[in-house]
Amino acid sequence: MIRSWKFIVALGLGRTLAGLYARYGVRDNVLPRNFGVVVEGQVYRSGRLTPAATQLVQDRTGFRTVIDLGAYVGKPIDEQVAAKTARALGVKRIDFTDLDGYGVGNPNSYVAALRAMSDPANQPVLVHCAAGAQRTSVCMMLYRKIYQGVPFETSIAEALEHDHDPRDNPHLRVYLQTYAEAIERAVRMGETIPWPDATAATESPATPAATAPITGP
Repeated sequence: MIRSWKFIVALGLGRTLAGLYARYGVRDNVLPRNFGVVVEGQVYRSGRLTPAATQLVQDRTGFRTVIDLGAYVGKPIDEQVAAKTARALGVKRIDFTDLDGYGVGNPNSYVAALRAMSDPANQPVLVHCAAGAQRTSVCMMLYRKIYQGVPFETSIAEALEHDHDPRDNPHLRVYLQTYAEAIERAVRMGETIPWPDATAATESPATPAATAPITGP
């Protein structure tokens, strides 16, 4: 009886995923967008994934938690698909909606994301935004700085590999200069960063453009 019940549940989940897969093209289903290994067995990164690609990555990494940095803001149907996929795969999903496509926004979202991704109870974790280039890169640069002691001048190379372009997005550098210390202190001390406030990180793209971007060694 127990084995029959498990078969019925598995069959139901399989049909659910199959229905979700049909929404997307073949390429998106077989090539996880902007996927990367941050710490093998603990932290992975990507862009927004289809249900099929999510399952491929889950099979490959065994991730237990998805941390979504705002991939589906303004896309309620896609948000529902992502939530259904997580439930079907039996993984926890944590999402943040107050970070924008430049990787800037409420620094407390990064504080909460960093705490969640560093918690062994949540690992392995998959962290993603829409393209996996800006918000995810900010999060990973902060992660490497806080938990691994890697300076931004070094970790920017990883961001560049994952499609961050400082010419198109000078916000990222300014945001890290503005909030990195406060974010690290909040993560370590359990503090909350006052928000909102007016900073250069939330200005138009033209504001910080004259400032040289962070570069690798």
